[in-house]
Amino acid sequence: MKRPSVVAAAAALAAGLAATFAALAGGPVPASPDPQQAVADGCGRNYTAETTRSIPTWVHVGDHDAPAPGPTPPPQRLEGLVSSSHFPELASHPTEEDVPTIHRAYDFTFDVLPDPAFAGLLGGDPAAHTGNFAGSGPSTGRVHVEREQTALPRFSWPEPGDRAALVGSWVWDCGHWIPSGERTEIHSYRALWLERKPGRPSPLSPYGESEADLVLSNDKTFAGVEADCAHRAKGVVLLFQSCLATEGRWADIRGTYRFRLTAPPRPGPQSRLRVRVLDAGTSAGAPSVRATARGRRVDVSVTVRTSPARKLVVAKRVLAGWTHVRVPAHLRVRFVRLRVRRAMDPGCANGRPSCGSKETTHGEQISRSPGEWNVYLDAAGAWTVWGSGLLRVRDGQVVRGGPALDVYVPRGRSWRLFVFTRECDFGSLGGADGPRHPMAPCPLSREFGSIADGDDRPGVIVKRFRSPAVSVGTHRGRPLRAFSTCPPVNKIGCYELDWVVTRVRDDAARESVIG
Repeated sequence: MKRPSVVAAAAALAAGLAATFAALAGGPVPASPDPQQAVADGCGRNYTAETTRSIPTWVHVGDHDAPAPGPTPPPQRLEGLVSSSHFPELASHPTEEDVPTIHRAYDFTFDVLPDPAFAGLLGGDPAAHTGNFAGSGPSTGRVHVEREQTALPRFSWPEPGDRAALVGSWVWDCGHWIPSGERTEIHSYRALWLERKPGRPSPLSPYGESEADLVLSNDKTFAGVEADCAHRAKGVVLLFQSCLATEGRWADIRGTYRFRLTAPPRPGPQSRLRVRVLDAGTSAGAPSVRATARGRRVDVSVTVRTSPARKLVVAKRVLAGWTHVRVPAHLRVRFVRLRVRRAMDPGCANGRPSCGSKETTHGEQISRSPGEWNVYLDAAGAWTVWGSGLLRVRDGQVVRGGPALDVYVPRGRSWRLFVFTRECDFGSLGGADGPRHPMAPCPLSREFGSIADGDDRPGVIVKRFRSPAVSVGTHRGRPLRAFSTCPPVNKIGCYELDWVVTRVRDDAARESVIG
């Protein structure tokens, strides 16, 4: 007969596994938690202690009811629309700043308006404007979703208007608490199913197909490590810090994951449905993906049966379309010129908060020229970066010969071009793996940014086109004032970008492929 403590631990483990498989299958979602519960679950509300890794920045929702010897609270499934009620263009983007000591890389973030069945994942009360309903930022009224960008393949980065289904850790974000309490997030996640323009042709398909992108990964990222160590330590600082040094990076993600893709409307009685599953970086030994068509519906499943102590990634593009269909317009977007008006380095002498700087509103930063820029480019959901992801630039510098992106937009349909920029200001702190390992994609340096407001933000460019036809030609974009740390004295912003859109006339060749 087992000792009572062993029996209790075994029962907790069995209950945790049962709840986990319910989450994978889309089981019931808990009721919305009170944000003040975050403290009982392990949040410490001390920013300095979080950055020095004395207390956790993320803790599992409901962890106060999960004994340390047993499993963590189970992952949750979230389904909904990628959107923002206050700033629609910022519903999905690389993060503008992250704390170096608790990240290996900057996060890619997006906000999800949950379907009614998943609304319980939103913490707080909308009438009282607490928790997830506080403030008026991009993530207000949404479930914020984060994952380090080096652990999220770029092909799966979403755009506003996409639909997402995720399975991941439901946590409190202890690092952004306000008097009304913390917010809930899905951070990190093991599965992402991203449906592009649901029920419509994907801008990434040459053949007018619907598309969903699947990423399944056992990489916890450092956020997952912190939340799991918070569960084990239960507020004991030395135990928490010891766990951070020894906790494994790879999660046990065994289970069956099920998702669904809807093909576009059938164009005619002679058309036949085509389903394609394309690899996008699956690791060796990963399980296969099964796709079964039923009418316009494609059911997709993948079963993970083992838990290896190494990296496991399933990365697939699933496409469903018809024969005898008119293919979309093929557009090629070439980024030809980046003019850096202000490199945003250095800050003020002796770290003064203000000195009338034309470079940055973060006068307190300790930095020097050149600026270290990350430039992210998104055309209709196809993401890339300028160069290797890092540009070292000075005032007035012109950088030429940027990347090109190909997208496929149905005639008469609108599409969006989006540019996001960040200037690296925390190279002196290193990252979660130590002082010699800065957050990717930023370099090691002697710079130290703004404690109050993070890295510099040169600004975002947004350009919407009503149709493929009107988008053809040469364009110049300048950043929006909102969310930029470029000083107002720079009346047209700290940079500008030129790009050229051309129409590629290959319709007949593409139509011959699908009949």
